[in-house]
Amino acid sequence: MNEQVAGDREGGGLAISARHLGKAYASFASPVKRLGAVLFGRGLPAESFWALRDLSLDVPKGESLGVIGQNGAGKSTLLQLLCSTLAPTTGTLQVQGRIAALLELGAGFNPDFSGRDNLLLNGPLLGLTRAQLEERLEDIIDFSGVRAFIDQPVKTYSSGMFVRLAFSLATSVDPDILVIDEALSVGDGEFARKSFDRILAMKERGTTILFCSHSLYQVEAFCTRVIWLHQGQVRAIGEPHDVVRDYTMFLAAQADAAGGTAGPGPGQAITQTPGHGWCSRTRKWTRATPSRTGRSRYRSHPSTAPTSNISNRPTPACDARTRGSPARTSVATTPAPRRSRGGSSRPRTGSPS
Repeated sequence: MNEQVAGDREGGGLAISARHLGKAYASFASPVKRLGAVLFGRGLPAESFWALRDLSLDVPKGESLGVIGQNGAGKSTLLQLLCSTLAPTTGTLQVQGRIAALLELGAGFNPDFSGRDNLLLNGPLLGLTRAQLEERLEDIIDFSGVRAFIDQPVKTYSSGMFVRLAFSLATSVDPDILVIDEALSVGDGEFARKSFDRILAMKERGTTILFCSHSLYQVEAFCTRVIWLHQGQVRAIGEPHDVVRDYTMFLAAQADAAGGTAGPGPGQAITQTPGHGWCSRTRKWTRATPSRTGRSRYRSHPSTAPTSNISNRPTPACDARTRGSPARTSVATTPAPRRSRGGSSRPRTGSPS
């Protein structure tokens, strides 16, 4: 079988072929309608939610396909359909080869069992025989970096140790198709580098890889082709640079249309209106409101308030009698006129006649 797979990779062919693939989740107005659909096999109601609709895709063997899109676009649904975790509602799907999925790392681990026992129990579920698992067990433990705690219950592991052990097991299968859903950022920086190097080595061996991530830099650098999903449908597919550029521009336009509070961009001059200012702390334009004293009081950070004319005056000279302290200056002030009860603001000139 391995010779046949190697021959297929050398001769080309398709690893994944999907035609008019769709996945819908029924939404019923009442429990009675839900029960009727289960008993009598009625069709989908009109208000059903389509997570994926009319997707046609061909992935050649040895290709690295990136999947990008916003949350709720159907990326995880597509990967679960390819792994046979979900059944499609419409369309056909053909997959050639053994699949290893990095969707939910450690989903089958028992917290009461030790790390070694979990490896021995979950290895056959991924397609490894007992002999292959015993041969690769020490390498899996060394790659995960949890050898000192491998015989302790998994429930005593930290979240990073748990995910590292699951990642080491999932990537030791040597699959024909590898499905990755935001799994390259596991562990610390050193383990993330090791995991990325292992994925690159699998890519060089001719493994077909489907890489779903919100890290556009990794998608553009790692993949040979990118598909952009939007609301369950294919928005674009093609070269990584072109698709990532269009997706980035779409996100920027959407943010400008929704927010309206975007600050000045790099190299953009700030045209400040009198009485207004840009606050770097709140990232919003602010407006000054006059106070009772007649001065402008800003609603946001004080750094946005206009500078006073006093700061432009020269510093007074030091007086020798004050031992280096600045000389005091007196400012003559005119008292404000007093208002009478009648509303007149004329100053009193004398006693009434």
